[in-house]
Amino acid sequence: MKSKAKLAKLLRISQIKLKSLTKTEHLYVERDIFDPKRGKSRRFEKPRQDLKRVQRQIEDLLKRIKVPNYIHAPAKGRSYISNAKAHVNAIEVCMLDIEKYFPSTLAKHVYWFFRTEMKCSSDVAGILTKLSTFKDHLPTGSPSSPILSYFAHIDMWEAIKEIVDLANCTLSVYIDDVTISGDHIPGELIWQVKKLFHRFGLRSNKKKEKYYIGKNSYEITGIVATNEGELKIPNRQHLKMYRCRQLLKLGIKDEKGKDILKRLRGLEAQKEQIIKANNDLIET
Repeated sequence: MKSKAKLAKLLRISQIKLKSLTKTEHLYVERDIFDPKRGKSRRFEKPRQDLKRVQRQIEDLLKRIKVPNYIHAPAKGRSYISNAKAHVNAIEVCMLDIEKYFPSTLAKHVYWFFRTEMKCSSDVAGILTKLSTFKDHLPTGSPSSPILSYFAHIDMWEAIKEIVDLANCTLSVYIDDVTISGDHIPGELIWQVKKLFHRFGLRSNKKKEKYYIGKNSYEITGIVATNEGELKIPNRQHLKMYRCRQLLKLGIKDEKGKDILKRLRGLEAQKEQIIKANNDLIET
């Protein structure tokens, strides 16, 4: 893409609107949201609706590009279940978490992707970068941030995939969750992966690193995978379903502003997805 007029047409907005949306300083609402799982607050950067619509269009266009099989999010037709499924039957599993992935993915990385990989002209690459970033990084509330977090580091992921393959191991990536498994994971391999993170301005969160060696089961992106080739929902999920059923028996339909029946149906739907994934594994 070398024409700003064609870019505006592709993004379904006027050139005047396109220009105004590149001045993003006042197009976001910033706030800190407490995350109970992490026990601390995280910064959320929410784009204004007109900018968000353009970011959704960028996301939609980029998702038409086929991504490698080891990318499970963001990727069409794949999920946290397929991510766990990639590691059934493993003897050793290592899980790494990239710390502050979106804030660490800088505007220069996004510009590099549009300019070098997509071969856009410098002005078009600059406009796309401004539309997709805020305060020099990928914003946490933008719909285009997940797909761009992959493409902005596509050369790093390819380098990681190459060294994992050389070690006869399996790699899967679920946004900022990186899982490596195999019969044996060399310590040198994990060190090389972390060095690649560092080279690209990223780092692994040591507190979230997990290693499983010779275990019968291991939890990956919220799903329990076993070394016998089966996927299961965690026990806490069974407990949640049991609790929902007990509340419904007591006639309680709403708790803390949440519809209990709707919650139960969502949990049961997840269970059905796991059953389907297991059937697919058996057929394979």
